Amino acid sequence: MPQWLNLWRREAVPTLLLAAPLVVAQLLQVGMGFIDTVMAGRINASVLAAVGLGSSLWGLMLLACIGSTLAISPLVAHLNGAGNDRAIAAEFQQGLWVAVLVGVVAVPLTYGMAAVLPLLAIDPEIAPLAGDYLRVSAWGMPGLCLYLAPRYLNEGLSNTTPVMLIQFLLLPLNILGNYLFMFGAFGFPAMGAAGAALSTAIGLWLGAVMMFLYLVRSRRMRHLSLFVAFSGPRLKEIWRILKLGLPIAVSIIMEVGMFSAVAVLMGSLGKVEMAAHQIALNYAAMMFMLPLSISQAITIRVGHAAGAGDLPLAIIRGRLGVVMAGGIMALSATLLLLFPQLIVALYTSDVAVAEMAMTLLFAAALFQFSDGLQVSASGALRGLKDTAVPMFITMFAYWVIGFPTAWIIGIEWGVGPQGLWGGLAVGLTTAALLLNLRFYLLGRKKCYSAAAQH
Repeated sequence: MPQWLNLWRREAVPTLLLAAPLVVAQLLQVGMGFIDTVMAGRINASVLAAVGLGSSLWGLMLLACIGSTLAISPLVAHLNGAGNDRAIAAEFQQGLWVAVLVGVVAVPLTYGMAAVLPLLAIDPEIAPLAGDYLRVSAWGMPGLCLYLAPRYLNEGLSNTTPVMLIQFLLLPLNILGNYLFMFGAFGFPAMGAAGAALSTAIGLWLGAVMMFLYLVRSRRMRHLSLFVAFSGPRLKEIWRILKLGLPIAVSIIMEVGMFSAVAVLMGSLGKVEMAAHQIALNYAAMMFMLPLSISQAITIRVGHAAGAGDLPLAIIRGRLGVVMAGGIMALSATLLLLFPQLIVALYTSDVAVAEMAMTLLFAAALFQFSDGLQVSASGALRGLKDTAVPMFITMFAYWVIGFPTAWIIGIEWGVGPQGLWGGLAVGLTTAALLLNLRFYLLGRKKCYSAAAQH
């Protein structure tokens, strides 16, 4: 067997096995938002719009919580790779204190979003309903963070199946909660948009309870003694985790913020353009779950090898992961180019919207490959505990290059929706090039330093 094929089989297969449950978990999580939207549409247009607006704003806080706690995964992976199981419990306990801190801070910040809504140019019928959604969902944020800490502990230990199974359980519970609280079934008050938020908040706390039950009952976790001699908060350790995690949160928000800003510009062009944008964006977001999950698996695999002191293997795993993610998104781009009519037909029968959506899908094909390369490179860099420089790279790529390009081509030059999506492609391609260059240079530097020490 050729050496490259043997290397591919030895490294790619474990990465895919790690990523597969994460793909399912991510799709199930996206499915919960889809179900909220569909069920809200059964009530009336105002509730549907309020759930859409409220969940979009709440999603920014969700991403901030995810990014702030995500550092637990590479930190645990490094300790696991080094065979230092005794230190994992201490790392996890301080990660829990970080989760508590972030979750508590997220509550008033989410309330602040609700308070700002009346000041914006939003339909007066929608703003109060969206505000109710945010105020109710705010109380789920601590539950979310307490779910994320044990989730990232499991991922750092290369144990991704529990995440998938818990999401499987939460999906039907979310449907039941929506039925009870949105529609007022079985004597519960009909709460509309706030009911969807209440169902989501309860689901987040249930997810946290399930995660902790797994940690307590699992034989796989017993040897780690996670809750024995539980330590109080240590500010130095908490800051070390946040110093790694907060740049991840900023990087995620930078990317999502660019897409949100382009959506606002798209909305100024007309209803057909906005509808077509939503179709193309929904498809792109669904496909993005694949490289995103591979990116999370890359973080684990790279972190494990780096913790074991095998930096050349860490670099190989990172590069193979980038190739895998890029290859998957290249396949997705090919499907977009070959079958745009079939894809659009799944979403709409409106001729004008369909024609516009197909032109945007061609633009989406341009950035699918770049999107895979940038998110996988980010995952590889997290595996090396490098988050600060990638944060500045994403700021530059998305807000100095990407969004201004979208504005100039789409609005100033009058190209329209295709120009806006061209700007997205330029931003993502810039990020892909710079993040992969960063991983190459950092990997070479670390390997040289390790060789010099020996």
